[in-house]
Amino acid sequence: MCNNKIMSSENFIKNITSKDINLSINTIKSLIETENIEQFSELCNKSDFIFPFLKERIIKDFINQIKKENLKTIFKFSSIYCQDFEDLIVASWVKFACEDLTDEILELFENGSDEQKAYCAKYFLHIKDPLAVEFLNKYAKSDFEPLKINCAQTLNIFKNTDILNEMKDIISNSNDDFEKLNAFSFVIAYGGKEQITFALKHAFLSPFVANILSSILDFNDFDYLKSILDNDTLTLILNIIIDEYPEEIELNTVLYWNILDYLKLAYSFKNQYSNNILLIAKRKFEEFNQNDIYTFDLDKNTKNEIKNILNYLNSLKLNFDNLASELLKFDDKFRFRAALNVIKEYKLNQYSETLANLINNETINQEQMADIAYILKKLGTINLIDTNKIKEIKNENIKSLIESYL
Repeated sequence: MCNNKIMSSENFIKNITSKDINLSINTIKSLIETENIEQFSELCNKSDFIFPFLKERIIKDFINQIKKENLKTIFKFSSIYCQDFEDLIVASWVKFACEDLTDEILELFENGSDEQKAYCAKYFLHIKDPLAVEFLNKYAKSDFEPLKINCAQTLNIFKNTDILNEMKDIISNSNDDFEKLNAFSFVIAYGGKEQITFALKHAFLSPFVANILSSILDFNDFDYLKSILDNDTLTLILNIIIDEYPEEIELNTVLYWNILDYLKLAYSFKNQYSNNILLIAKRKFEEFNQNDIYTFDLDKNTKNEIKNILNYLNSLKLNFDNLASELLKFDDKFRFRAALNVIKEYKLNQYSETLANLINNETINQEQMADIAYILKKLGTINLIDTNKIKEIKNENIKSLIESYL
């Protein structure tokens, strides 16, 4: 058997993730027997670099090695929180759930560290002891995100809505966008159709819309969202996700979120707006696929998915037939911007005059004027703009920006 007390950190990770199942299991046994909290911490720290199927195997084998006699090890390891190995702690407790153990976990929930409380909150997702509700409500506003999220999910099981209603009120009425973002996190984690639709109703008005949508997609799979949302909302979600790759949203989400399914759904809508999103996605995924700077740190499966997405987009017959009508959607900033981006990315100079004339439209706002001017600059047709109209702009920053393009 491996001796974890003298095993180097590098060898420990190598052994616990080994293709040699016996070596991996023996390493786990030694980890438990020696209660080596430093190496459990190392396992958590390296979790991002361990393939998902290996993490699943480690969790399963670890839980199999937990007995009543060594359950105390789990309490020691619970001082270190790791989302990837959360089930390793919680499932080990649930495996031996009884009144005495639940009392012990309730005491830990009251007096433990935030990391331990996060595990405790998840334990009561499975063991529905009403005595836990007091602590779930008490710690639901924690600044420690895993604790807040686990409290939210477990409060849903108890159908307790006290904190949920408070968070919804913040989203509806607060003037603090950061306070709202914190409330969004709770509401989305609480889950359910009512909460998701409520969050989306307000999300598109938030400067943190990408963060909010990321949370929604993290907690809700494609099939579920497709079953509860209308086509317009699903299209808008895809629009924002594609826009925010890779600056605000990491590319490793393409596989986890099943982005290919969203793209296929958008194509089935057969309208110019969805066409525009697909056209923009095509340009972006061509760049991702051609430049290692975007993909060098991604795992093999994610890289393959990016190729699959590009192959799918290349197989589509996408057109610009109704693009002009999309340029009249001033009241929908995401839809209007999608049309502008298509013109820019595909260098559609034939729309230059149409864009220049839009600046004279009384209903267009000044931010949209700046967007149009930027596109015309990129197309080399900025000379078409009526400079007299630019002089009328009251926002000096926007006026200066547009004038810099002229």
